[in-house]
Amino acid sequence: EDSDFGADPTKINQAPPVNKAPVVVAPKSESSIEPNLRSNYYYPTNKKRYLPRIKKCSDALPQAAAMIGEQDWEGASDFALKIADDTVLPMKLYTSSLSGGGTNVKVSYLGEMEKAAKDFEKGQKALVKALGKKDQQASSKALEQMAEALQAYRTSGKLLGPDGGGDIPSVDEIRRSACRVQGRSFEKKILDRDARVKST
Repeated sequence: EDSDFGADPTKINQAPPVNKAPVVVAPKSESSIEPNLRSNYYYPTNKKRYLPRIKKCSDALPQAAAMIGEQDWEGASDFALKIADDTVLPMKLYTSSLSGGGTNVKVSYLGEMEKAAKDFEKGQKALVKALGKKDQQASSKALEQMAEALQAYRTSGKLLGPDGGGDIPSVDEIRRSACRVQGRSFEKKILDRDARVKST
């Protein structure tokens, strides 16, 4: 019996080191492969899932500027509450998908993209608030902030050209869209004011 007991402890003592070695090695080998598998699978999926919504908002900006210029509050609110609001989360999720490992985006780009996504969200909230007050100037300013944020986001993330969803409307283009309409309405206000002044 003693010899049996003497043999058992040595077997018990030997077993754990043998079992431990593969357990330690396995996670290491998995973790070195996993990020690449993850990015190869999820990165294109995320690109297809999130970029069309970001692009849709980008394309709609000049029209939104014109609506603000024309004081089409309903149309502009529709843009702010549907298209723009539907862009906030994809911008965040796409950025976080890039940090999943295995992608070629530098960390500095991710920081810029995260900041741009936050700036866009602030602009969207400011736009909703300004449109609620029918404040044309504040609405234009908020829309410009959103346009600048989207431009920064897509530039940092190299979301340009055919792969990234095409050209970005420039902030100047968006300003011009608003100013063309605002110019006409502003001119009318001046004429109306002059007419009132003359009549008094």
